[in-house]
Amino acid sequence: MRRRKTGSLERKKGLYGYLFTAPFIVGSLLGVVYPIVLSLVYSFGNLVPQDVGYRIDFVGFQNYSDLFTVDPDFLRQLVETLQRTLLKVPVAIVFSFFLACVLNSEFPGRGFARTILFMPLILFSKPVEILLSKDTLSTQMASKSADASVMISERFVSALEEAGIGEGLMNFLTASVDNIGNLLYISVIPTIIILAGLQSVSRSLYEASYVEGATAWEVLWKISLPMISPLLLVSVIYCVIDSFTGVENVIINRVSYECFTAFRFGSGSAVAWSYIVVVLAIVGIVFAIANRFVSYDN
Repeated sequence: MRRRKTGSLERKKGLYGYLFTAPFIVGSLLGVVYPIVLSLVYSFGNLVPQDVGYRIDFVGFQNYSDLFTVDPDFLRQLVETLQRTLLKVPVAIVFSFFLACVLNSEFPGRGFARTILFMPLILFSKPVEILLSKDTLSTQMASKSADASVMISERFVSALEEAGIGEGLMNFLTASVDNIGNLLYISVIPTIIILAGLQSVSRSLYEASYVEGATAWEVLWKISLPMISPLLLVSVIYCVIDSFTGVENVIINRVSYECFTAFRFGSGSAVAWSYIVVVLAIVGIVFAIANRFVSYDN
């Protein structure tokens, strides 16, 4: 009897679980899976409007072939996107790590500083951007801020030139300064992830290492980094995907234009799926490389 009651209770719990997750499952199937499959079908054809609805004239791989052999912009845009990601992600990860280290240390006003950390998520969000764009005062302030940013960038470049910095490093540093707002935005989530990892490291490890005479630099490289390396990998993957799917991404904007402005759903879907395959390949490569430096023996 006890086994029957236990089995009945487990089945009832399972049924309740499916019942509570049913809205999410149905919503995912209708709002995510179905559009994805439909876009894949569209990529192999051209949509022709009809008096009622539309029809699909299938052209096979012609849309993909035109994209890589005829289109003069796609490969250039793809290379620019890869270069931007290669520039942005390392800077964001390093910035997030050291910011998390600062926020993990003891100092007056630490709670207020952690609260300020979330401000970029609010200030750079799309609803706030729309509201500010309708406000004349905010628009003028944004214009003044942009002029000030240009002035700062020019002075920064002059300082680098006077210091004799090489052209490659100068371009890297100036690009990082120009994208400081986007850098702050993309660094918020990785900083929170890394901060959570640092807080999970036992204080006894740090105390024992300092008792043995380890320096702060040795503690950083031999304790902190190995202990949070899995979360660093998560942060890297997050930054890569966020860079590839950001609203400023030229290919994302092109997909939006092709499908919802020019109504070329076939070519737009081909661009989207080609880009998805490239992004998944890049994420796989990044994961394979970064995973070699991750320590799971924590």
